[in-house]
Amino acid sequence: MTLTANSRHASARFCIRMLALGALFLAGPHTAIAVPVNGSYVEDPLRCDVQANQNIGHEIGETTAFPIDERIAVFVSAASSYVCVGDDGAPNDFVVQMTNLSPYAYTDLFFVADDGILIGNADGTVEDVFGAPSIFADAFRIDGTVTTTGVNDNLFNESGIVNEIFEPGETWRFFVTNVLFPANIPPILVFDSVGGFAGSSVGYPPSTASILGTQVVPEPSVALLLGLGFAALSQRRRPGA
Repeated sequence: MTLTANSRHASARFCIRMLALGALFLAGPHTAIAVPVNGSYVEDPLRCDVQANQNIGHEIGETTAFPIDERIAVFVSAASSYVCVGDDGAPNDFVVQMTNLSPYAYTDLFFVADDGILIGNADGTVEDVFGAPSIFADAFRIDGTVTTTGVNDNLFNESGIVNEIFEPGETWRFFVTNVLFPANIPPILVFDSVGGFAGSSVGYPPSTASILGTQVVPEPSVALLLGLGFAALSQRRRPGA
């Protein structure tokens, strides 16, 4: 079927309108509103598994104060199993169940305790480079289903594809072992401190720990949509079109 010039122009105008609406949508209140963080994981070769030193740019949490693109639902229960270290005999082992409520996937996820809370199955420490420099809190990478590197196989269930990628709608379950809380903090795990983790967390209430990771899918780009719009305009104005 051959399109007339008017049909082609009408089609181009429709595409441009859709692209413009997309740009407005992303630029408006629905745009990705992630709270960036600057976390630095530092390996401790004497503890659990060996993980590469790395920077971490996202925090995900369970409160509605977190933006929707960094929101999870969390359920914490007592664990009858433990990983990496022996049971210390205290009722301080937990199963953390978290469900990704965001439209984004995450990888290289780390459990990070607040300052002063000790984790038996820690791999190393995490520092909030800007918020609390030189304060290092216990942390471990949440893994075990695929990238098993040793004895800290804490991730024992993924509801979706078993690939250690925290997909939208997916639920993970992992162990946190031998958690020691200061006397002034209730012995519970809560992930409610927006933009604050390790030494910069405001503490309990509302938080005793954080989940940090790397976003797999890049945040949508308004510039990309505008570029597509300009391309459509160029196509529309081509001689002989």
